[in-house]
Amino acid sequence: MAIAETPFLGKVREQLLDRRARLEDVLSRNESEQMQRLLEDVDHALERMNIGKFGLCEVCHDTIESGRLLNDPTISVCLGCLSPAQQRSLEHDLELAAQIQRGLLPPPNVEIAGWDIAYHYRPAGVVSGDYCDLIGSGDGGLHFLIADVSGKGIAAALLSTNLRAVFRALIPMGLSMEKMLAQASRLFCDSTLATQYATLVAGRVSPSGELEIVNAGHLPVLLAGESGVRVFESTDLPFGMFCDQQFTASKARLDPGDTLVLYTDGISEAQNEAGEEYGVSTIRSLIEGRDLHCPEDLVRACRDHLDGFRAGHERTDDETLLAIRYLPVKVAVEYEPAAAGNRAV
Repeated sequence: MAIAETPFLGKVREQLLDRRARLEDVLSRNESEQMQRLLEDVDHALERMNIGKFGLCEVCHDTIESGRLLNDPTISVCLGCLSPAQQRSLEHDLELAAQIQRGLLPPPNVEIAGWDIAYHYRPAGVVSGDYCDLIGSGDGGLHFLIADVSGKGIAAALLSTNLRAVFRALIPMGLSMEKMLAQASRLFCDSTLATQYATLVAGRVSPSGELEIVNAGHLPVLLAGESGVRVFESTDLPFGMFCDQQFTASKARLDPGDTLVLYTDGISEAQNEAGEEYGVSTIRSLIEGRDLHCPEDLVRACRDHLDGFRAGHERTDDETLLAIRYLPVKVAVEYEPAAAGNRAV
């Protein structure tokens, strides 16, 4: 069955034409058999678009997996029709991608002075579209980020890696939160298809506890303190939907011992056998109902409670939960000895 032209196909066509122009430029300066094969692959993909067969397997004529097409639009065979050698090569590439992605997560034992941090990260498949990062300022301040890229598989994993690179490049520039998010969104938007975006929370805390936080279409951020739990709802559209997008930062002040809790929808939308969702309210109740401001205890309790709620029901989405406790160096000794260490739980 022929596939009609869509905004998605139009964007892919632009990418293929751009790739073709770059390959022709390389070949005009240096003849290369490898570059010539790549050019032929691009021309073959464009030809399939022109006759309405792009995205259909050339062997069984079924639909090729969308995630693979996003990653490489020159693919012409579905997973089921790959040869055994091709399948082994793909499995090796996936495992290598997973190792690289795990290596980009915050190290489990890194120390950031003034902070006690723990996180839980569990992809639904080999790779994940979830992303979290922690960057200390060296003087007791902290940048933190959590995001959930649209889609699944390799394409989402590549975009989450792109997010990390973008923010790691922009944070040292010292921009305001609003300007940094706007610039990051433009860079992200320029490298994605029209259907791709991310829900994201980005925050910065000064050494004295001044918090600035942007919630772009993500789930509510919870701030647990002595006076209860404060909620930071989304105030902006998801990240990367528009290249000229602007963002608004919410502000607050952290007191020593306050704990920020961030998570992706693999946590809040997890389901049990009855089809019931875990829910944001359950996460909030778990925080309010116990003295769980210690990140390691909080993350472990939430993970165990979630597994009990799911009761073996199959996971369908990536899970990330991040707990960040503010412990200025001058008061950290008043809290548990585990303070100022990041731990993956």
